[in-house]
Amino acid sequence: MIDPASDTVLVTGAAGAIGTALRDGLREHWRHLRLTDIKPIRDPSPNEEPIVADVADRVALERMMQGVRAVVHLAGMIGNYDLESLFRVNARGLFDVFETARLSGVERIVFASSNHAFGCYPITERVTPALPPRPDSLYGVFKVWGETMLRNYYDRHGIRSVSLRIGTYRTLPIDQRSLATWLSPGDVAHLVDVSLRHPDPGCLVVNGYSNNTRLKTYDPNWAFLGYQPRDNAEDHREMLRAQGVDVDGPDKDEWEWPEHGGSHAQAPERPVRSV
Repeated sequence: MIDPASDTVLVTGAAGAIGTALRDGLREHWRHLRLTDIKPIRDPSPNEEPIVADVADRVALERMMQGVRAVVHLAGMIGNYDLESLFRVNARGLFDVFETARLSGVERIVFASSNHAFGCYPITERVTPALPPRPDSLYGVFKVWGETMLRNYYDRHGIRSVSLRIGTYRTLPIDQRSLATWLSPGDVAHLVDVSLRHPDPGCLVVNGYSNNTRLKTYDPNWAFLGYQPRDNAEDHREMLRAQGVDVDGPDKDEWEWPEHGGSHAQAPERPVRSV
């Protein structure tokens, strides 16, 4: 079991949106947080140790893993990227983080996977982590690869892990799809907290959503993990309506995109490298 009072937890990608929400949610109870990002980490508290580094820097990773009991791996390319950059961070960087963690004796890894790991399933099908992955993009492929590495680490080396298939993380829901897939700042902090505290999650895959009325998943492993999300995208339905979002279509099971991955499942492939 990871002890919030005494064990050091390393968080990669700590300057990003989810990393910032985790800092707000974890710092009160987790007394030894080591934070890393390629960008500066603002206003660290006394129990936060910031390190500016690239996850593709293996030597820097080896140094920062010293004395770490658990890793929360958030760092990754998202948004605008080319495939070379995606591979460098989401494949090579992921490998380096996981492998330096293994070699350093880390006992728990919490991995920011994605619902794009199963994004090619039709939206009409209620998905569960027990189903085979169906990634909707190379971004999703590398998330599936991370989950597979963690399965190998558990079977071969006994490293416990929780892969969080995160949905639409935003402060508030942003579109029709997020009525089903929204994950709020408070709920993501709670989700990571219980993933670290669980006495023995094994090698667990969890769907990372808030408690949305229009959830399109079942048996997401929440009860086993002890995850009890509080927020519901439905509470923001009228806000979305005022923004011109069709919030009534889902009442009739009519969604803007036919797959769980939304636009990812039909988007053109990214360029190999920036021009």
